Amino acid sequence: MKRRLVLSLALLCAASSLFAAEKSSSSAVADRAAVERVYYNHRLGTKQPFEQVLPVAAIEKAVRAELKKEAVLKGVYGVAITDAQVAAEVQRIDSTTRAPETLAEIKAALGKDAARFARTVARPILVERELRARFENDDKTHAPQRRLAERAREAALAAQKEGFTVQLAALREGGAVNEATWLFAPRPAETSPSPHPPGPTTSEKTGSVSYANEAAAQVAQVLSSPEPGREDAERKSYFEDLPGELQQVLRAQLRQLGDVSAVIEGPRAFQLYLARERTAAALSAAVLTLPKRSYEDWLAQQPEP
Repeated sequence: MKRRLVLSLALLCAASSLFAAEKSSSSAVADRAAVERVYYNHRLGTKQPFEQVLPVAAIEKAVRAELKKEAVLKGVYGVAITDAQVAAEVQRIDSTTRAPETLAEIKAALGKDAARFARTVARPILVERELRARFENDDKTHAPQRRLAERAREAALAAQKEGFTVQLAALREGGAVNEATWLFAPRPAETSPSPHPPGPTTSEKTGSVSYANEAAAQVAQVLSSPEPGREDAERKSYFEDLPGELQQVLRAQLRQLGDVSAVIEGPRAFQLYLARERTAAALSAAVLTLPKRSYEDWLAQQPEP
């Protein structure tokens, strides 16, 4: 009799936990839908009904993806998001938003409930940022790409006595190579630097030197087209627009024709610079870019929680 009672209580507890989990999941999906509807209402142009664009199944999938990211962050990197971190993220959103009216609508859609806003908006942003940052700086995960970059550097250094053309060919054996030129002259007052992609700033590494994420963005801007047209040819890049620490690295390591930089690690790629020409007016270099392992592919391969 006592054993039956214990078994019944266990089943009751299990059922209660399952009901609570389903209710929580249902609330998360409803809150995510409420937030997405606000964003949807602010889109311009002719639109299909919200339910057709974002059916419940799609929102449920998005919620599961957010939960998976948090589980991966904890399981792979041992990082658990704290309430204090979430509170700080809420404060950051409140203080830096450029769309206060839309933010107010989102909070109203969530019943002006601070806990619901933190769970639905702030926490996923924080988890995504933390997980991506750790992935991008995971030396073990990106070791194969780094080895390829180091081999390309060794080949370019070994070919130094044979001339720039042979070095360039060695570099091209490693992957995609493009060329960039930076002017040492100050940028004219009427022009502005090329815009950088949005996103949080992360560190990049070259040996023991770290510098800001804008480094890769500046290079990407210059290397955006293997065969630039007239507009690209007329676009000028200025050395002073590069982050200060990257300027120091390139000044120190690319002094003359054939000089090879250290392997430079950015959030999404490894890069290697081969000096073509350096004058008092400008620095030109061939740049090998080796993309890192895709964050999206890596995440898809992680087991479901």
